[in-house]
Amino acid sequence: MPLPRLATDSQLDRVLDAALSALGTVGFLVQDAQLKDSLLAAGCTEGTQSQVLIPRGLVDEMLTPRLVAPEVAPDGPPRLTDDPGVGIGSQLAQFYLDPETQRRLPGSRELLAEIARFGHVWQPETGVGPALLCRDVPPPVEPLEAVLTIAECTDHVGSAYVHQAEQVPYLAEVGEILHGDGREFLSMCLFTVTPLRLDRRAGALLRELLARGVRVWVGTQPAAGVSAPVTPAGAVVLGAAEILAGWVAAFVLDPTVMPGAGICSGVLDMKTADVSFCAPEAMLQDLLCVELFRERLGGRCHVAGQAGYTDAKWPGSQRAFEAAFEALTVYAYAGSSPGTGSGLLESGKTFSPVQFMLDHEFARYLGRFARGVSLDDEDIALEAILEIGLGLTRNHLTSEHTLARFRALYQPTLLDRSFWHSDADTAASEERLLAAAWREYQAVRERYKPASVGEEKLHALRGVLDRAWQGLGSAPRP
Repeated sequence: MPLPRLATDSQLDRVLDAALSALGTVGFLVQDAQLKDSLLAAGCTEGTQSQVLIPRGLVDEMLTPRLVAPEVAPDGPPRLTDDPGVGIGSQLAQFYLDPETQRRLPGSRELLAEIARFGHVWQPETGVGPALLCRDVPPPVEPLEAVLTIAECTDHVGSAYVHQAEQVPYLAEVGEILHGDGREFLSMCLFTVTPLRLDRRAGALLRELLARGVRVWVGTQPAAGVSAPVTPAGAVVLGAAEILAGWVAAFVLDPTVMPGAGICSGVLDMKTADVSFCAPEAMLQDLLCVELFRERLGGRCHVAGQAGYTDAKWPGSQRAFEAAFEALTVYAYAGSSPGTGSGLLESGKTFSPVQFMLDHEFARYLGRFARGVSLDDEDIALEAILEIGLGLTRNHLTSEHTLARFRALYQPTLLDRSFWHSDADTAASEERLLAAAWREYQAVRERYKPASVGEEKLHALRGVLDRAWQGLGSAPRP
């Protein structure tokens, strides 16, 4: 059964035509001079505000290989064979919600190290990434300091997040030291600036990464009602135009690459003047954009953030409500595995250990559903049905069939399935849930034993950091 659709073919054609018209009429402001020259040389023209006007013919040329070899659309929501889980990766939160003090703390190397020690135990076969930004060091050297911090705590370092072209040579060295591959820590998503702009930093970084043969994605984050039209369709037109412009920019630099794309749109809340990334309209925008690319542009566009960007600022019922809405709509309409978030609150700004454990429980819950139903003879259980019959003297709890198979039933670790005891007990259930999640997190962290990538590699990494501080921070490393 194919995925459900939000738009008809003719409606998708209208949205695409509007996006292409915007690129040819308003154009795309490219602030990196070298990238702009490449676009002009490829057939774009310069507008009255120094933007480049992108003709439809160039977009069609860029799209040709994508349409010849499209990303295969899923045949309905996926079925899974294993429980999905959550991991310590590139959450890149700015703050840490401390369960002990119940305060938001700015990200730091010390806090990142604590999370990395947990990650070392939690995911022994998966690389640990920068869940938290190190705000105690200058931004130009932050990705490098984050890698070193993680490498001092675990022997499986997973990823980094490059922000500037100037960081690339240093992170390439780090990749060679840790993985023997200079591109290991360089794959990333470059976000446009809505409306219709690619700033100087992103343009220079795109050139640097493509020159090294690095996989890149183009991201867009239109906010309906402030940086994009207030209507979902208008926001999708603008978001699609920005992705296409980013793809064209990559194409003129290297025609062989086919970057991916991600959309994480929002809606301005007119009462609070804040932007919601999980509002119903925001999800409609994201999913309509994914549908447009799937049905018309060769695919390769996904919902960025999945269920990780909610308005909730604290673990609890609002976070569960919003994450469930996001996860299930993305699962149903985009055909992605049911991502559930990975410990983030406040639209990705804050990492919470408690929320991380709740998200893991949610992932396992949804994962069990996504595995679907087995329909072989043993699962149809006709023999057991005939054996128990009307259940007048026996029931299925005592059957051999149940005894052999009950352990396959999903059993929650944190959620409470017990009987009602009292109103007071029920009123305290949410507090108990959060406390249980924190205890689970601590229990994993307490199993940590000192680990690192080894002194030889750490010495080499510190050498790279020393040079990076001089070259990027204009100061010796403290």
